[in-house]
Amino acid sequence: MTKLSKILNIVLYALIAVTVVFTIMFYTGGDVPGETYQTPVYTDMILNWAKFLVAATAVIAILFEIFHLVLNPKNATRTLISIAALVVIALVSYSMADGTPMELGGYEGADNVPSMLKLAGAFLYGTYILLGVVFISILVAEVSKIFK
Repeated sequence: MTKLSKILNIVLYALIAVTVVFTIMFYTGGDVPGETYQTPVYTDMILNWAKFLVAATAVIAILFEIFHLVLNPKNATRTLISIAALVVIALVSYSMADGTPMELGGYEGADNVPSMLKLAGAFLYGTYILLGVVFISILVAEVSKIFK
């Protein structure tokens, strides 16, 4: 085991430990008094932890990809094609999304506006498209193994 892999294992176990502690706090911490629905006390804390993990993962993935491009510029075309495909999927998803405000009885929040609804719809359609690509990729990979 190299020194880097030892450090990465320690960081991994530390992140898992923090996540386990936050999860236990979330489920055993009680409820916010006076709320209409059951709301755990530590909801904001665990959501912020999840946001941190997602943001850190995205930043690390982007930095490693940039590092890989600098070290191997010959492989840049594959990366640029992947980025272009993701941009096309994002544009198609956004164009398919609908921004018509919904009739929600009893909801007076600020999120029932065309911009938020269009963004939410784009994320949903993007997820559906990527899920379809994953299923088709798995199917093609398994079928191609049969003919080899």
